[in-house]
Amino acid sequence: MVALQPRRLIREGLPIAAILTFWNLLAVVASEQQVGGPVGAAGVVMAALYVLVRGVALSSEVLPPMTGDVKGVLYENASLAVPAGAWFLAGIATNALGELLFAYGPPSFVSTLASSLGGAGLGVVAIYAVAAGSRTLDTGRVDGRPPANRESESRDGTDGDGASADD
Repeated sequence: MVALQPRRLIREGLPIAAILTFWNLLAVVASEQQVGGPVGAAGVVMAALYVLVRGVALSSEVLPPMTGDVKGVLYENASLAVPAGAWFLAGIATNALGELLFAYGPPSFVSTLASSLGGAGLGVVAIYAVAAGSRTLDTGRVDGRPPANRESESRDGTDGDGASADD
């Protein structure tokens, strides 16, 4: 279950949108020199780095992801669809506005902004996924149960095969 509020997750998408917009606008300029694709990909890499670092930083604020319970999994995903959907809708509205304002379709900067806003929606989901996954790995618990290998560990530092932690 998501512990982060939808408004908070929407705000978490702002830096992602800024990163993607910056690099995508550079890619529009660089496309004149036939290197727009790699420049745009650099923006995806930088946004992914931000998502990873921010997701790990937020891991203490989320619960481990729901598994095994269809109703819980659907609720968790629906809770994420609201903030991500706000970013997706912003991208759709930006592109639609460009379609209305320009007779030959939206100019590249409008399409770039729309794509970046949609990418922020994806980034919001990715931040949560990294945070919840990191939280799960940190606690070593899935569905509230300790991992199977923990049951065989003893309190004296051995792992069940007779070897000590110092071997």
